[in-house]
Amino acid sequence: MLISLVLSISGAGAAAVPAAPASQDCARILQPDAQAGSPRPISDHDLIETLDLGPNAAMESGSFFTLSPDNQRVAVGVRRASVAGDSYCTGITLVDRDGNSALIDSGPGVAFFRFEDFYGTNGFPSGITQLITPRWSGDGKRLAYLKFIDGRLQLRLWDEQLNARAIGADPQDIVDFRFSRDGSMIIYKVRDGSAQATALRRESRSGLHYDDRYFPFASAWPFPGGHPAYVYKAVRISDGDIRAASDEEKALLTAPIEESQTTKGVLATTVRDDKGLDHITAGPAGKENRCESSACTEVEGAPWFSSKGAVRYVRREGWAKNEMAIYEWKVGSAEPHRLYATSDLLIDCKPIDDDVLCGREGPTHPRYLSRIDLRTGKSVPLFDPNPTFGTLKFGNVERQLWRNDQGIECFGDLVYPPDYQPGRRYPLIVVQYESRGFLRGGTGDEYPVQLFARAGYLVLNVQRPRSPLYGLGLSSIERQRRQNDGFMERRSILSAIETKVRQLIDAGVADPERIGITGLSDGSTTVQYAALHSSLFKAAVVSGCCWEPSQSWVLGPSLQRHYESLGWPASPEDKPQMWGDISLARNASRVAFPILMQAADGEYLVALETVRALRAAKHPIDLYVFPDEVHIKRHPAHRAGIYKRNLRWFDFWLKGKRPAPSDDDAPEVDRWAEMRRAAQDQAAAGEKRPVGS
Repeated sequence: MLISLVLSISGAGAAAVPAAPASQDCARILQPDAQAGSPRPISDHDLIETLDLGPNAAMESGSFFTLSPDNQRVAVGVRRASVAGDSYCTGITLVDRDGNSALIDSGPGVAFFRFEDFYGTNGFPSGITQLITPRWSGDGKRLAYLKFIDGRLQLRLWDEQLNARAIGADPQDIVDFRFSRDGSMIIYKVRDGSAQATALRRESRSGLHYDDRYFPFASAWPFPGGHPAYVYKAVRISDGDIRAASDEEKALLTAPIEESQTTKGVLATTVRDDKGLDHITAGPAGKENRCESSACTEVEGAPWFSSKGAVRYVRREGWAKNEMAIYEWKVGSAEPHRLYATSDLLIDCKPIDDDVLCGREGPTHPRYLSRIDLRTGKSVPLFDPNPTFGTLKFGNVERQLWRNDQGIECFGDLVYPPDYQPGRRYPLIVVQYESRGFLRGGTGDEYPVQLFARAGYLVLNVQRPRSPLYGLGLSSIERQRRQNDGFMERRSILSAIETKVRQLIDAGVADPERIGITGLSDGSTTVQYAALHSSLFKAAVVSGCCWEPSQSWVLGPSLQRHYESLGWPASPEDKPQMWGDISLARNASRVAFPILMQAADGEYLVALETVRALRAAKHPIDLYVFPDEVHIKRHPAHRAGIYKRNLRWFDFWLKGKRPAPSDDDAPEVDRWAEMRRAAQDQAAAGEKRPVGS
């Protein structure tokens, strides 16, 4: 629910997380998978325990891999979860130009991103893994990086003679660093929350004042107000001596420009026009040339210069911007030239000689490092941490292109069961709301696309369409306010989903009586809206819910004020028509399908008004709460349990499937069966439309 509100807020900080047991061999666990055996069906462990590169969502600017100054080696952060240990291992891998890899450091635990400015507070958790950017010294002989050790981020230094060692240790989180210009020092930034924590403990003795620092749905404690405090230090590499950083040294940490963006005093970057579109621009400071071509917009990441001085960049293009392409623009020319295009997801692209190195994902392959020859268009994996994925049995994936009822271009991916038989209708599950790259489990990774397909479902993975107000030059607040007027954008998103589902029904592949829908965050809001405005779906699962009158007090003063600025009611009594269009609690008799909620303990309070009202109306609804969780769930064991229950829920409501009485899962399915009987009895008595019949 909240992710659509917080994506535009920047900040960082580590969070306490599950760590691998001391007995767990992270150096072994973080090696790329061994050579695959015979083909086999995909499992939940394959999805959860992939060897991952970079964070699981883009919340911070920066790179997850870096090239050495001589372009001979790549440093990249690696991460792997363990379901059995409910833990993580993380490390740093070096890859040479021939694709040979070596893990140079590893250990238990992983850091998670926290917001440093969340509606006037700091430290609010996200569940998204922290971006770790390795950095090379200017001579390429050393590599520095952050490592999660004993609950905090610390600075490590590697060189070929001394290997990996701690440097500049601190009792607080070290959140950023740079080598000094002469390479003799490392300048680092420490997030110092001790004063704020002490002040909160002192205040708690006489009672914590309920004010803008509170978000009751997330915590019974207030979050620290204002921005976090930072301390800047410098550590000498030769002997570990630490002192306060000078102002000139601090400035090294705020330089936003990558070296590849500059050449001979010329800078390549993007600039925003009055319609909110970013254009490629290049030139000396104060004399920049802006490319006015539409092919110089929709830029992803930072541009760079080719060896001949042309600007190269990655952009989204094609139908609904479902493709990615690499372009070259000669400064001052009218039109750029396209060098490469793909429907795969390209991330964090950097020049390597005259080629480009990108993080890359395909619908059936997790992220890897791909070297692309822009002259021939040939793409070669430089480092694939999951080479055995090629032997797993996946359902076939087809890219789908269509328009919704407002004429907006839409796209998604249709995944077939591995044993699909043409001419047969299948139950269909809709997954939201990203369909770029690896189709793991939708946004938040709770709805395992290929596991659903393996169980005999068609899966429609839908990319959230662009706002009907895109490109009008509106401020973020005004755009969101207008989108909430009559739920304009929610109607557009629901139309995008319904249009394609109806096309699949008309094509004879989807069974109209067995359609399910899922969603986290913005996706759960679409499910909520569909429950009152659609007759297509027969069952739903959400990870968090719901927009209800109780949000006036559950969200907290500052967040509720923000919602009011977007047009949401200031109190439960305001705008009854708006609640009539979205509130499940106020429309319990109209809710169209059974709903399963699998919520974090840091969010479940927002769902309780809905759960109470639907239970009172005998409408099938079930709620599970996962401890020590936040918006994006962090525990691998929880994710495995969520995967399995989501599949059981759809198997019961869409297939009528029940486990054997001796099965451990039988009691919860018996409870769902009782919910169905109660709903049918209620419908018979009150002439309400039957649910789940």
